[in-house]
Amino acid sequence: MESLNEQRIVNKSEYKIEDDALIKYGKLFERIKETNILPVENSEWSLESLEQEMNQVFLECGQTALDVNSGKIYTTLSGGLDSTLALAFLRKNFPTNEIVTFTMGGTSNHEDISHARLAAKKFATNHHEFIPIVDEIQKALDEYKLKFPESDLKKATETGDLDVYLLYKYISEFEPKVLLAYDGIDELMGGYWNHRKDIGLAERKNIYTNFWNKLVPDHLVPLLTTSDSFGIDLLFPYLDTRLIKTISNIPLSDRSSIEESKKPLRVMARELDVPKEILERRKRGQVGMLNLE
Repeated sequence: MESLNEQRIVNKSEYKIEDDALIKYGKLFERIKETNILPVENSEWSLESLEQEMNQVFLECGQTALDVNSGKIYTTLSGGLDSTLALAFLRKNFPTNEIVTFTMGGTSNHEDISHARLAAKKFATNHHEFIPIVDEIQKALDEYKLKFPESDLKKATETGDLDVYLLYKYISEFEPKVLLAYDGIDELMGGYWNHRKDIGLAERKNIYTNFWNKLVPDHLVPLLTTSDSFGIDLLFPYLDTRLIKTISNIPLSDRSSIEESKKPLRVMARELDVPKEILERRKRGQVGMLNLE
């Protein structure tokens, strides 16, 4: 998976080799592993250029999704900054097309549910909320054991991999061929708490590099393994070659600070009228569905 206009959505039988569910994404993994996201000295960037590139990426991603999904764009929606900004760009480029959004939470009052509801209303999506009951969670756990016998179930629950399985199982009932996912932007733009520590530049660089190096094994591999098990292909707009290159030129202090994370994204979000409640929402760490209250 190189730049979006080089992507090719293919039928699973055309690329699947034995049980290797990740063969299709090999180029993406390779590119991530070879990319240094730290800025070189005197690197230059502009918010205007980043916004133009991001708009183009979501235009291409959205059009690909429409073509493959018979005129619909399917996407997850957590109600956080990343997914809501993506939704804002999609709606800007596709003002009348159907955008189908999915959110999962532990209860009807869960933060993801309430904030996603705001975003879906603001950007006029066909929105679906999934609040799994105990029986559904147990059934998903049993299925997970059978599908992925080598997995550490305790880890899968604690890290949220089981959450992902539950959500994608629900999404698969709508039979999307391709779904937009928003992994990678936290690693690029400094979205985790450790990125914002009051520390020296050398240590901050190490933190960015360490999170980036974990993106493939800790996030993308489990996600793609699950999505493939339900026959859903994924597009990763924030991991487009152009965006990675541009964001990698941004000084770390311009990406996130003690006071505010992902600063360039927040400026764009304000311009695109993302609800204030979402912009001011505190980031929540990954918590397994079985631990949600």
